[in-house]
Amino acid sequence: MNRKEINYKDLTKLQLENLKSIYIDNRINAMSEDTLRVFAREVLELQVRGTIGNEEEKEIWNEMKEYFQEDFEQRIKEVITVKGPREENISPEQIEFTERLKLLEQRKNKESTANEDMWSDD
Repeated sequence: MNRKEINYKDLTKLQLENLKSIYIDNRINAMSEDTLRVFAREVLELQVRGTIGNEEEKEIWNEMKEYFQEDFEQRIKEVITVKGPREENISPEQIEFTERLKLLEQRKNKESTANEDMWSDD
């Protein structure tokens, strides 16, 4: 009789958490300092840049504020002045609406030009 392979459902919640702890400790201890830095960068970038929605943005904002402490306001000013002007948040719907208005204006101008040519004596 073949023995069924053990999977995560066979463990209690505590046993699974303990196994995860052992895995994390072993992975970290097996990494060189350079590999650990690369790994930490990847995790932080995913965490910080991968924010979705206002709640996650607010959470990251508070983390950055806590990390930079007194320098936080200076960092904000630096980003505003050095890293470029403030971008306007324009929704895709607003962009599409603006494009449609431009097209309508172009058509209107073409039609009025065509009407003028039709009545001109040239």
